[in-house]
Amino acid sequence: MRIALRLAPRQIAGMALSNAERQRRYRQKLKMRASPDGVGDLARVAVERAVHALWAFHQRPGPGGIDWAAIDGCTTLADYRSELERSPGNLIQAARAFLPDFEGLTADEARAVAIVIEISDALRLAPRRTLAEPALSATHG
Repeated sequence: MRIALRLAPRQIAGMALSNAERQRRYRQKLKMRASPDGVGDLARVAVERAVHALWAFHQRPGPGGIDWAAIDGCTTLADYRSELERSPGNLIQAARAFLPDFEGLTADEARAVAIVIEISDALRLAPRRTLAEPALSATHG
């Protein structure tokens, strides 16, 4: 006689998963990503990546070699994030400052910033824009 035990997710986390269980979880993640229900979470991930991309740019010398911290007073990621959170438009304004060609950003940073701009445009019902070639290929390739 077999006794089926129902384990809470926390209990399963400590146990090795079977291949079938890993595949099931993977399929669930794919369904969530394809579902409109997961859009909010995906947008939050995109925003987080953009904030880190902007912070990475912030860590490089600013105009004339002056540190950005001396220019804007943000010395930590928390300070910078607080500045972006101060007003709803600050993140998008910071992202749009890199248009049209995302100069000064790496390809990964440009992609992260471009995605947030695309989300913003979609929410404003703005037409889809043509991005600079490096950001376009990084975003869609």
